[in-house]
Amino acid sequence: MKITKAHGYQVLDSRGRPTVAASITLDDFSIHTARVPSGASTGAHEAVELRDSGTPLAEKFYGGKSVFMAVAHVNTKIAPALVGKDISLEDVDRAIKEIDPSENHSGLGANATLAVSLAAAKAEAHSKNQSLARLFSPQGALLLPMPMVNILSGGAHANRTLDIQDVLVLPHGAHSFSEALSWIVAIRELAAVRGREKGLVTHLVADEGGLGIPFDSIEDACSFVVSCIQELGLKPGVDVSLALDIASTQFFIDGKYQLFNAKKSYTPAEFVDVIATLVKNQPIISIEDPFAEDDWNSWSDYAEIAPQQLQLLGDDLFTTSPTRLQRGIAEKSANAILIKPNQNGLVSDTLRVLESAHAAGMRTVVSARSGETEDSWLSDLATGWKAQQIKVGSTHGSERTAKWNRLLELEATEETRFAQPF
Repeated sequence: MKITKAHGYQVLDSRGRPTVAASITLDDFSIHTARVPSGASTGAHEAVELRDSGTPLAEKFYGGKSVFMAVAHVNTKIAPALVGKDISLEDVDRAIKEIDPSENHSGLGANATLAVSLAAAKAEAHSKNQSLARLFSPQGALLLPMPMVNILSGGAHANRTLDIQDVLVLPHGAHSFSEALSWIVAIRELAAVRGREKGLVTHLVADEGGLGIPFDSIEDACSFVVSCIQELGLKPGVDVSLALDIASTQFFIDGKYQLFNAKKSYTPAEFVDVIATLVKNQPIISIEDPFAEDDWNSWSDYAEIAPQQLQLLGDDLFTTSPTRLQRGIAEKSANAILIKPNQNGLVSDTLRVLESAHAAGMRTVVSARSGETEDSWLSDLATGWKAQQIKVGSTHGSERTAKWNRLLELEATEETRFAQPF
């Protein structure tokens, strides 16, 4: 099938901020649309998200956050290069890189490039009469990823009710995706009830649907979630364990880790000890970005002493970049990588980063962003790419449940098996 039209336009994400949508029309008159996410806690090394700040349009529309320039790049630069070509994700991504050869997509904007790339992936799947998941995994049982889900949120996601960004749960004792999700829903709902009973503020729901309950210390927040797990008759560390997103780059200031709620400041060496003690005292099985994005020494220092079963997960450290991933592999900085397509800017290149991580024996966690859309393509990518885990936020908000519901649909309608990376 051939591409007859490619078109970009502006839509809104889950925070009411503009983002880019792109549609590809094929010669069978089918239209395939994708909308891209946007992060709040963004690493300095991510691909460039092009917004209109600093242009004549900026002050008038959306406080400078509009994406009219990125949309124009889709319509005036990318689309003419695609019309009349056979639909192929690899060919579309190659054409985009010929237009903008920059490593970080600064010429076109990664929000423009990813929107078209995703639309191309969906269009190619249609041309082969396959789901998007099956485009990447055409044979055998699909691997449904283990869900990693927000219960409590702070940092940039929830007005810093916690020093860290999220306390999450991993239901690694579950035997199916649907069972895992049911445990998570129960934990999240009980946490809301117990938070209200304790007089804690629970009216604040964070960008990703987690509860914005304030705690003075990370340990207190962890203990609260553990108590909810236990009350439901589940065993912490056996059925369900904690995962933390520290997002430490946000509070790494003037060479020190400065916890505002706890009113404490630590040198990098001292913060390595803080993380080690936290992991020792709590049933934590995964910890994301415990150190700042360029504090490579602390990452390597902690990796040497971390428990063997702990998932040491790099997000801001790697930003789905092949160059940064290779450095992390060489320095043994982490044993897992968060995969975010909009950090990279193209579907095919994002997949290559994930495959490089798998080849190095690392775990992979495909992740959504704080500013999401109602699209469910992330669930298909995580499944088709055989990622062992998926992280899309909490269980509230249609932009979150769209991803969970797509995984439930795949479990109900396809031959699948459930990933159990722990």
